[in-house]
Amino acid sequence: MRPFRDRDDAGIQLAQILRQRAYKDAVVLGIPRGGVVPAMHVAEALGADLGVVVARKLRAPYQRELAIGAITADGVAWVSEELAEATGASGAYLEKEKAEQAAEAARREAAFDSGRRPRVAGRPVIVVDDGVATGATMIAAVRSLKSAGASPLVVAVPVGPPRTLDQLRAIADEVVAIEEVEDFYAIGQFYVDFEQVEDEEVRRVLDQYQRRVGQGTRVTWPVRIARASGALAARVITPADAGPRPVVVFVHGLSSSKDSPRNVVIAERLVDAGIAAVLFDLSGHGESTAEGSTVEDFASDLCAVVAWMEEQPQFDTKRVGLAGSSLGGLAVAAAVRCGSVRPRAIVLRAPPADAQSLKGLGEETLLIAGDADPLLAGLRGAVDTVPGVTLATVAGASHLFEEPGALERAADLTVTWFERHLGGAATGPAHTHPPDKEV
Repeated sequence: MRPFRDRDDAGIQLAQILRQRAYKDAVVLGIPRGGVVPAMHVAEALGADLGVVVARKLRAPYQRELAIGAITADGVAWVSEELAEATGASGAYLEKEKAEQAAEAARREAAFDSGRRPRVAGRPVIVVDDGVATGATMIAAVRSLKSAGASPLVVAVPVGPPRTLDQLRAIADEVVAIEEVEDFYAIGQFYVDFEQVEDEEVRRVLDQYQRRVGQGTRVTWPVRIARASGALAARVITPADAGPRPVVVFVHGLSSSKDSPRNVVIAERLVDAGIAAVLFDLSGHGESTAEGSTVEDFASDLCAVVAWMEEQPQFDTKRVGLAGSSLGGLAVAAAVRCGSVRPRAIVLRAPPADAQSLKGLGEETLLIAGDADPLLAGLRGAVDTVPGVTLATVAGASHLFEEPGALERAADLTVTWFERHLGGAATGPAHTHPPDKEV
């Protein structure tokens, strides 16, 4: 198997699997410390509550590093009778060890989330860790949450040995594991970066997630989309309420990324209008590991993202828009021209386009350029030869729309175009600007 890059990578992959399940009003609980980062990604993908469940290992006498069981803060324990007998753990020793470790679990659970664990009775609960080896802490956590009324109870881990996963399948309602590995020595062998997570990091993740959820208007999560030569890193932003939603895919320019401040501003405006957004790193850019450097490669990237979107239930794939900026606009046009994607609406911001590169586009397409952009003259000439394509100019704006108010005006044009063609918070008839409209 290919090792996970880090706990974020593992969590993103788990989130992509779990997002396909129809969990309603779910709770995601990470086992600290290593399970909290992957749990955060799962909670973001599901729009779920996030918390922790602490289980402490019960140590063998004279071999304190060996776990013979585990116990949670509420005193629910699991003990391997075989290991207890083999290590000479008497009943009296076990009772003393249980009391000590349950008290420590309660202290740590309170320290991590200040007693904020969401209610679990009658709700789907997903318990996440960065992997399982013997499974002692996960078994104790599952037993505790089952006794508290969690239903269904799902175990989600990136990796584990078959024997342990089978033990968990016997007590959980569902077990989701990305990899089952027979030759299992330690969880860290399956990660490139497996640095220890500190207590402060756990608190920071929980606090930041709580603040984001409290805002309640947008949900954001990262995904990785497979390509033959690697993977594309992407960010999805959706309205906080339920979908499916129309969606716009953003394609950035050369040497930029999914984190382009201009694209992010416009994407968030769209989400506030009820339209989801997907931003991704092109091959050879940002966090993507896929290889590629040509417009054709980038068009293939876009096709891969659209194909992935078609499998996601939160998107209405009959209402897809494409937004390309600079060179990304040429990738959008190339993908449309070859028939690989069929969007309902397109907005290209400052594309270095000529008539040939715009061939195949029509009434669904809006071009936006600043009237101080050196590319504007070429765009005007190109539009004159491509029937149906609309050009709108932003007064006083240069190529990057860096002037005061320029990006806001470009965002207004973009949001209006997509609202009218895709629907969202507001819908209406297909929108057409008079050619070369200036705003």
